Amino acid sequence: MKNFVSIFITSTLLIICFSSYSFGIDLVKKLLEFGSCPKCVLSGADLKRAYLKWADLSEADLSRADLSGANLAEAQLVNANLNNAIIVSANLNEANLSGANMIRADLRNASLKSAYLSRADLSGANLSGANFSGADLQDVNLKWADLRGAKFTDANITNAKLIKGSLNVAILCKTKTSWGEDNSGCKSSGDDDLKKLIALGRCPKCVLRGINLSGVNLRSADLSEADLSGANLYKANLKDAILTGANLSNGKVMGANLSRANLNGADLRGANLSGSDLQYAKLKRANLNGTNLNGADLRKANFFGADLRNAKLEWTKLRGANLIEANLTDAMIKFEINENLDIAILCKTQTSSGEQNSDCK
Repeated sequence: MKNFVSIFITSTLLIICFSSYSFGIDLVKKLLEFGSCPKCVLSGADLKRAYLKWADLSEADLSRADLSGANLAEAQLVNANLNNAIIVSANLNEANLSGANMIRADLRNASLKSAYLSRADLSGANLSGANFSGADLQDVNLKWADLRGAKFTDANITNAKLIKGSLNVAILCKTKTSWGEDNSGCKSSGDDDLKKLIALGRCPKCVLRGINLSGVNLRSADLSEADLSGANLYKANLKDAILTGANLSNGKVMGANLSRANLNGADLRGANLSGSDLQYAKLKRANLNGTNLNGADLRKANFFGADLRNAKLEWTKLRGANLIEANLTDAMIKFEINENLDIAILCKTQTSSGEQNSDCK
């Protein structure tokens, strides 16, 4: 009798296990064939290097599943269970993982560029070497996660739950955080680009964020579309330089020589150009919102269509400056005795007191 009971129990367990195993295999086949298996139970499934681009796995149970090397780009994994899943070197670019359970998941060297992970739980996960560039990680749980070498360039980690100091080993650049934009991991020195600039006198589209170029002679240099945000250009010589479309936002450009420089379309928001020489400079459609131009020489400079809202223009020399279609709303302007804004060229010029058209033809 005991033998019979033992055989019965063993047989029953084998049937249950076999049924469960077959059920899992069927779901894997369904997923691979149709690219969709929402709410499916795929716990422990072998999906190594599987092609699952655009797959719908919303609310699926993928706990302990092996997804290493899998292509899950643009997949829907909303509220999915990826607890303890192996996702090493997987492609999750632009995937939707909002609300996903990824506790203790292994995401080493995985790519999650522009992925959506809002409210996901990544506590205890291994994220070393993972790329989260441009990803949305708002309200995500990153407590006890391994963030060594994890890249968060242009990512949003606002309100993320973190262990103090855990981000010190991650790469942050233009990263939105609860304490503001974090650029601690940006390659601010731009050593290679700097060498190129000095050797050739040109470096268009170069990344020179926060670099110190104070007093450097860059006359006629081509820095078109270069990123010089936060750079120190104090008393630098940029006469005749080409800076079209360049980013000089928050730069320290006090006392610099920018006479006859081409700054058309440049971003100068929040930059300090006080005391700088911008005579005959071209600043068409440039963004100078909040820029400090106190004491600068802007004579004959061309600000056609430029944004000068909230700019500081106290004791600035504006005689002959072209302010046609420029916006000076809320700009702080003070002139020498017997001078006013009429010394500049005004037409469709927006000011706090209304549109100025004294020089329209």
